[in-house]
Amino acid sequence: MKTTLIIFFILTFFGVYSQDTLKIRQIDALLSQINTSTLPIHRDTLVQDHPEIGLKMTTYLTMIVNGGELIKYVNYVNTTMIENGVTRQMTTSSSFYYDHNKLIKVEEYLLESDKKKTADWYYSGDKPLYYTLQSDKAEDRATLLLTMSKTMLKQIIK
Repeated sequence: MKTTLIIFFILTFFGVYSQDTLKIRQIDALLSQINTSTLPIHRDTLVQDHPEIGLKMTTYLTMIVNGGELIKYVNYVNTTMIENGVTRQMTTSSSFYYDHNKLIKVEEYLLESDKKKTADWYYSGDKPLYYTLQSDKAEDRATLLLTMSKTMLKQIIK
């Protein structure tokens, strides 16, 4: 009986894991199609220059909208900060991908000096599915990105 239960739990675990892995592969295959598509891209640039506080930010926004559906939204930011005469530069990017106006993945990275941090967030059914960030705040970040995504959708797709 004990052996049967152990085998049942092992098979259940691997069954769920393989379903998640399959879903992640499907999402990545869809992203590949999105990133190689010839759909029209909408671009905008925002510049915020505040020399009085030593801050300059240039934000590049990119969107792909097709038939009333948001397909991709990218927020790419170059930041220059001057603190105590020392200049620091940082680049961040958040790419949101959608399938039928449902968030399926967010790719984020931060580049400062020679340090680069990346994180990927996968979603299915309006819930976090999997994320690569190893942090005790990763689940909170996944929820925040989903909330941000819903707010952006309301603003972009009216």
